[in-house]
Amino acid sequence: MIVYSLLLLILYDFFPKTETFGTVCIGLCHCVGDVVDCSSLDLPDIPNSIPNNTRILLLSDNEIETIDKTRLKGFYFLQTLDLSNNIIRHIDSEFFLNLPNLRVLNLRKNRLPRIPHGSHQLDHLEKLDLRSNLISQISSEELSHLAAIRSVDLSRNLISYLPKPVTSNKVNIEKLDLASNSITDIGSESFSIFSSLISLKLARNHITSLRQFSFSRLRKLESIDLTRNMIREVRFLAFNQLPSLKNVSLAKNDVYRLDDGMFYACEGLSRLNLSTNRVQSVTEGWMFGLTSLEVLDLSYNQIQSFHTSSWSHTPKLKWLSLHSNRIQSLPSGSFRALRQLEELILSANSIDSLHKFALIGMDNLHKLDLSSNTLAVCVEDGAVLYNTSMPFLRSLRFTNNQLRVIPKRAFERFPALEELDLTDNPIATIHPEAFEPLELKKLTMNSSSILCDCQISWLATWIYRLKLDRSTITAKCSYPPPLADLDVIAIDTANLTCHDDSPRAKIVRQPVEVRALIGEQAKFMCNVYGASPLSIEWRVMENGQPRVLVQDSATFLSVNTTAVVNGTLDGRELAAAELVLDNVAMTDNSEYQCVARNRFGSDFSSHVKLLVYQPPKFTYIPSDMSILVGQNAKFLCAAGGTPRPEVKWAFERIPFPAAEARRLYVTQNDDHIYVMNVTMEDQGVYTCHATNIAGQVQASAKLRVFDNKFHHPDSPDSKTIKKGSPIKIDCSVDLQPEHQRIVWKHDHQAILFAKRARFSKHQQLLTVTQTTFSDSGEYSCELWVDDSMLMRKVVNVRVLSETEYDSTEGSLTQRAHEIRAMAAKWAENIKSSAGNGFYLMVSCSAFGFMILGVFCSISVCLIKYSCQRHPKSDPIKPVYV
Repeated sequence: MIVYSLLLLILYDFFPKTETFGTVCIGLCHCVGDVVDCSSLDLPDIPNSIPNNTRILLLSDNEIETIDKTRLKGFYFLQTLDLSNNIIRHIDSEFFLNLPNLRVLNLRKNRLPRIPHGSHQLDHLEKLDLRSNLISQISSEELSHLAAIRSVDLSRNLISYLPKPVTSNKVNIEKLDLASNSITDIGSESFSIFSSLISLKLARNHITSLRQFSFSRLRKLESIDLTRNMIREVRFLAFNQLPSLKNVSLAKNDVYRLDDGMFYACEGLSRLNLSTNRVQSVTEGWMFGLTSLEVLDLSYNQIQSFHTSSWSHTPKLKWLSLHSNRIQSLPSGSFRALRQLEELILSANSIDSLHKFALIGMDNLHKLDLSSNTLAVCVEDGAVLYNTSMPFLRSLRFTNNQLRVIPKRAFERFPALEELDLTDNPIATIHPEAFEPLELKKLTMNSSSILCDCQISWLATWIYRLKLDRSTITAKCSYPPPLADLDVIAIDTANLTCHDDSPRAKIVRQPVEVRALIGEQAKFMCNVYGASPLSIEWRVMENGQPRVLVQDSATFLSVNTTAVVNGTLDGRELAAAELVLDNVAMTDNSEYQCVARNRFGSDFSSHVKLLVYQPPKFTYIPSDMSILVGQNAKFLCAAGGTPRPEVKWAFERIPFPAAEARRLYVTQNDDHIYVMNVTMEDQGVYTCHATNIAGQVQASAKLRVFDNKFHHPDSPDSKTIKKGSPIKIDCSVDLQPEHQRIVWKHDHQAILFAKRARFSKHQQLLTVTQTTFSDSGEYSCELWVDDSMLMRKVVNVRVLSETEYDSTEGSLTQRAHEIRAMAAKWAENIKSSAGNGFYLMVSCSAFGFMILGVFCSISVCLIKYSCQRHPKSDPIKPVYV
């Protein structure tokens, strides 16, 4: 209390002076200008002796239980009233009429069951603190009155429900703190009138879900704190239309479901905290719209995977934490889209492999944390980080990764690296130039497993040259025994010597490339020498990432060890490891690696390939073909296999007529062979050969060529006949009955059994007697060989009544065609039985008769037509008057 009073005396000159009505403090209170301090006096009530010119009145930490309307009458100048830490249960509603200019009212840590009645009459009130009371209910009117106050603190109460507020004429609220209550649900209208709200705190409630439009109309809202609730689901458009939103915290909930589009139209959001939830994946859907996001905390979740394309929605992200998740591997281009990312935290996962391009594209990364994984191989096998370039990386944390060996120039792809943390790794071997070309400013390591031989002699000199802090570097020897537990830096380099018989695990026989046919067995071998015990494992590269092989029904791992070398037992082992893959499949076609380890280090073999071959197998085989002379033949032949088989064609005899005549065509990416404009010489067997290194297959097809032609190709393609008249359709051809057949169809349906249909001349002539109207339609004759149709002839037939037939032009045309056909047939018969001279004379006579017949037919038709157009009229009868 004395210190507080002194502070008020010191600050007295800084408080504005007002004309005093009562200038003397009576009683225990302390006055400094217009500031009156009556706190911590165990007062049961507000004293009557307080000067009425008081501007700041401090009454905290007393025993005040009720405040009646008679207190502080006439305190027109009072602006700040602190009644915190009392036991106030009731305040008279007329009490606030005495304080027309009050701006700050602090009622924190009292026992008020409701928001004090009458507080809404404080027209100038800017801050209301009701934290840590017993308020359990808020009415719609009370919630609306709060809208006029700039800052409201209702945290640590018992509020369980927020009603829909009524309309407020005055909206000034900017900060609303409802943390540590019992609110279970947020309606879409709960904050609808708080249009000026900037900060909303709802932490430590019992909210279980966020529905659509939970914060609608809060267009000025910048920060939402939903930490420590019981939220399990965040629905679509939960944060919709919040253009000013910058900071959202959903940490320490039970979120497992994030709907797509939950941040739609939140283009200004820059910080999002989703740590300590049950999120299992990062998807494009819920990341959509976060174009301005700079900080994203996804630590302490259950994320096992993420879509690399998800980060395309967060191009401005600078800080990302995936600490303590369940990520096991990083695929190619995991963070390629995060071009502006400066700090990435991947610690405490289960990452045991990185795709060789996993960290590509992160050119602006400054800090990378890979601690507490099993990523030793990434450093020990220098090839893993070879394709990863981070030119601006300054800090790398690689603690607790079971790292045993640091090879030469292990971190050269990070030229700007200044801080390197290798704590809690059992480092045994640090090769010369391990940290070149780095100019480190801080190195942290605490290994007591160093193999102290000549290969470590450079370390002390390097540490002194860079002037590194030795207090952060612990490097103690574990071998040879005379140097055990000594600090490497303190050992004279003359004592650091090398021997041929080094205890490090070393691969003395490299595995070699293996080739095997599909279904066969593949075997790899690897010999290792070093101090016992030796550990050997085999890895296979899958999609750019290594996977450790384990024994199963098709994978057999064996290691034969011996501790006797040249007849002596000296603590060393020679191990022969064997990997057998039984019944290999195409999925086994990959790169394999042998990895040897002991407590002094690791050694990695080169990557060797297993080439799985598959003999050719036809996917399409050629089929027999039958075509006519002059047509084009096409054979299909396709085969699969590994490597891809080469397909070649052969003809049954030499020479190959189509090839010599350049009528044979094969095009790229086409499995067909084309024989153009075939002749009778092209007839024969064509054989397709598919060949690769694993074998050869062949398949053949026969090409049959026929020279058929219809005898009367110029016969009419349409006929019009009278009902009841017969139809005759001639399809004469040089038929080879042993191979060929004629098929007749009526309207595309085969004519098999018909009472009025007759076939003759080996089915080359079709006659239909006593025609009816149903006989109209398309008639076709087709020449077939087995399942191949060689050619087709079509005739369209119209069957008309006698009246229709005589009145159509079709009857005239039909008769003319019939006469011409009859004359032509007659002339052909004469030619075959007589000489050419006689044939010429008869042909001229036949032509004359044909012309005469045509004219006669025309005349008859015209007479009939004229009679039908002009019927006889009745004679004129006389008219009798």
